[in-house]
Amino acid sequence: MTILLATQDGVRPLGEASAESPGATVAVIPGDDVALHRLTLTEADSRARLAEARMRATDLSAQPIEDLHVAVGPADEDGASWVAVIAHERMAGHLSHFRAAGAEPAHLVPAALLLEPAEAAPTMARFGDRVLLRTTDLAGLVEPSLASALTGASQLGRFLQLGEFAPAATPDPLPIDLLQGAYAPRRRWWAERRFRITAILLALLVAALALAPLAIQEARSAAAVAVGDRAVVELAAQTLGTRPADAEAGAAALADARRKAEGGALGARMTFATAILEQVPGARLDTARLQPDGSLLLGLGGPADAIALVGQRMAGGAFVATASGTTVTIGDRQAARATVDTPLARSMLRLVTARQDAALAGAARARGAPMKADAVAAALMAAGLAPPGQTGPRIMVPAARATVLLPLISDLEMKGARFTAATFTRNADQTISADLGVAP
Repeated sequence: MTILLATQDGVRPLGEASAESPGATVAVIPGDDVALHRLTLTEADSRARLAEARMRATDLSAQPIEDLHVAVGPADEDGASWVAVIAHERMAGHLSHFRAAGAEPAHLVPAALLLEPAEAAPTMARFGDRVLLRTTDLAGLVEPSLASALTGASQLGRFLQLGEFAPAATPDPLPIDLLQGAYAPRRRWWAERRFRITAILLALLVAALALAPLAIQEARSAAAVAVGDRAVVELAAQTLGTRPADAEAGAAALADARRKAEGGALGARMTFATAILEQVPGARLDTARLQPDGSLLLGLGGPADAIALVGQRMAGGAFVATASGTTVTIGDRQAARATVDTPLARSMLRLVTARQDAALAGAARARGAPMKADAVAAALMAAGLAPPGQTGPRIMVPAARATVLLPLISDLEMKGARFTAATFTRNADQTISADLGVAP
C-alpha cells in the first residue's frame, strides 16, 4: 500500500509501499478544510446512517447541505462513527491535486485520523506550524492556540516537543474514507452480483405494485405511518419519562428538550453568520448582540446590494433569519421539511428528527452539571483570549479572531456553558471584541 501526503509544494510519499497490496494508494490530506466529528448514529443500515449523518451535518456546518460532501466511517466497538463534512469544491480540488501528480487514490483520509486513537489524553502531532489533533469526539488540523482551547489545557509550550506527522502505515479498516458516494472509485456495477439481485428484486417490486390495488397500497402506507408514530411516542416516553398524547406532541417535547440541551447555540449562530459574510464581497459584520428573547441581532455594514444578498442567504440557511435594512435577526434552527407532502413522508421525517433530538437530549443528561461561569472564564483565559484574573458571570474578550473565538464558544456550550448575554463588536484590525454574560 502506498501512502501519499498532499502538501502546498505537491504530493510526497509517506513510509514505504507495502508488498501485500502495492497497487492500492491511500491519499492523505491535511484536513484543515474538513470538519471531523465522532458521533453515535442510531441507524444500522449504511444508507440510513448516511441520511442521518447528513441531517446532523446541518447542525455542524454553516453551508447549505447541497454544497457539502458528507462521509461516514465504520462504527467502532462503542457504536460511534467518524463523520466528515467538506465542501464539494474543496473535495474536487483535492482529487485534482493528486491526479495532477499522476496519482489515482483508492482511498482519501484526513491526516488527523491516522493518529493513534485518543484515550486518556488527546493525540497530537506537528504539521508544519500547526497541530494535528485527535480527541475522543473531534479531530482536525488546528493552530496551537486553538488546540489549547479544544483540549482544555495549554498546549503552546508542548508544540515544539511534538513529533512531526509521519505515519508508517494506515489502520485497517480506515477510520473514514472520503471517497464515498459521488466520489467513490468507479466500478463495473452492472456486472456485480449485488446489482443483479437488486435489479431482480426491483423488477418483482414493480410488477407487484402494478398488480396491487390502490387500496392495498394506501393501507400499507397507513400501517407504516402508525408504526412510525408509535415509535415516536415510545422514544419520547423513554427519553423524557412521560408519555405524550400522540406523535406530534412527542416530537414537539423532544425538540424542546433538545433546545434546552444545546443552550442558546450562540457559537453556532455566530459561526453561521460569519461564514456567509465571508462569501459576500463587501459585506461585513459590525456588531452582534444576544437579545432577551434569545435571538441574535446582527448589525451589517457595506454596500446595500451586498447586505441584501447576505440577508437572502441567511434566510435559506440552518437557522430562521429575518432581514430588515442593515440588520438581520437570527432565531432558532430551521425545522426540517419533507420533500413531498404526504402522511408517510411527514411521519418518516418526524421519526428521524425525533431520534436526533432524543440523542442530543440524552447526551446532555449524561454530561452532568452545567459548566460554571468561573470555568468558562478559565477556559477563555487558558486559550489566551480573556485577560488574566477574570471570573464570571461577565467576561470580556478585547480582541480575538472569529475563527478562534467562535469555535471555542460552541465547544463550551456543548460542555454545558450557558451564555445569558453577549455583544460582539468589530475592531479596526478585523478582530472582534466580545462582552459575554454567563449563567453562574
